[in-house]
Amino acid sequence: MNSSSIVERVKAEGMDNSPARRAVDHMLSTTSAVSEEVLERLHALSDEDLSHYGLRAYRMNLMALFGGRWSPRELAKKAREAAISKMWLGWEYHCRYLVQLRTVPESFQLRACPVDTIRDLLSAERGVVIASFHLGHMRHIPSDLAHAGIRVSMPLAEDSHANYESSRRGNPEAALWKNFDFINVEKRGGAIALARVLARGGCVFSTIDGNTGMDGSRGDDRRSIVSMLDTRVRVKNGLIAMAARFGTPVLPVIAVTEGGERVCRTLPVIDPGGALSGEVAARFVDSTLRTLYAWFADMLLEYSEEWCGGDLFHQWRVPEEGTQTPCEEVERQLTVALDQGASVQLDARRMLLLSDGDAPVYVDARTMKCYRFPAEERLLIDLLRDPSRGVDIDWFEHLETNRRARIWDFLCRMLAREVMTVRHGSAESVA
Repeated sequence: MNSSSIVERVKAEGMDNSPARRAVDHMLSTTSAVSEEVLERLHALSDEDLSHYGLRAYRMNLMALFGGRWSPRELAKKAREAAISKMWLGWEYHCRYLVQLRTVPESFQLRACPVDTIRDLLSAERGVVIASFHLGHMRHIPSDLAHAGIRVSMPLAEDSHANYESSRRGNPEAALWKNFDFINVEKRGGAIALARVLARGGCVFSTIDGNTGMDGSRGDDRRSIVSMLDTRVRVKNGLIAMAARFGTPVLPVIAVTEGGERVCRTLPVIDPGGALSGEVAARFVDSTLRTLYAWFADMLLEYSEEWCGGDLFHQWRVPEEGTQTPCEEVERQLTVALDQGASVQLDARRMLLLSDGDAPVYVDARTMKCYRFPAEERLLIDLLRDPSRGVDIDWFEHLETNRRARIWDFLCRMLAREVMTVRHGSAESVA
């Protein structure tokens, strides 16, 4: 099963429209709902209901990025919080904040928004690129800047552009629109419009992890491979390349929740020093992207529950190649381990259940490879995914010869791919 099939499988889960989900869907489609009630109902949704809003995709992607750092319980909790956060923050901004804007500029929604820094950069007439990510209150960064009198342009994908266009039509006299331009970069001419803003010394704000462009989320145009923690990612580099071309400084900004407040966190300005070209420009782009995504990963360690783009991470991360330990070595290790009282289990830090039908389907979060388990071995499957049990030598001894050989071969092949673990007492190790 390829990665596209995985995504479709993830999206297909949880499609039963329960009364609780119907109520949430209705509230999220209106501007008259009470904020506290919306948030309360979101938190009351079951995991099955949240699967409709991307919970399994969040689990898979958080597992891929943090599976070696957090326990399965922590991963499940943070994935749930992130799925709720995406719906809540999007609704709160588009259906509450934008519709209530007035004809006079609003007060700042963010503490420590770097308005003065941006004004100073713009005064040099080289423009500024504000690089952010789909994390926390990123939507309020350009809004605060526009209300501060700074004209800001923001590249958007088709669907997000439609959301902003709808908000502008619904409240056209709001002061925000006087200084806030949004550009559909999935249409021809979008990139040129951004280039013109920077060429004039203007301000561009972008959530750069969106991978938005004419070639879509999986295209190959203008991409670089960098690292986030231990994971390689294929990211868009077009805007940073523009910054190099026009000599535009880059200011990294993230807005997250701290102590109940919306707060901006920034890095020092990344300044090319002037217009760059050739190898010098390429080195600037590479260095800047490595700095930005290393910082983003560090922020996710603290604020993953506000990762609004975490359900789409599989579109731009690079799946691991996977390892293949020689089966002879795995057989030797497994024989010794079982004789010593160990048991075999699914690796809950990387194997995620996608479908629990007659023949359960799991995905390896690191490689994005899917495994369909045989329907006739339901007892085996239940044992493998039970963290308190697993398959041990006593269970093997009760199997008839042919079945024992089949299961032994199956376990060895799965252990060779490191998607199962050998558990010794309370400690686990990968065979």
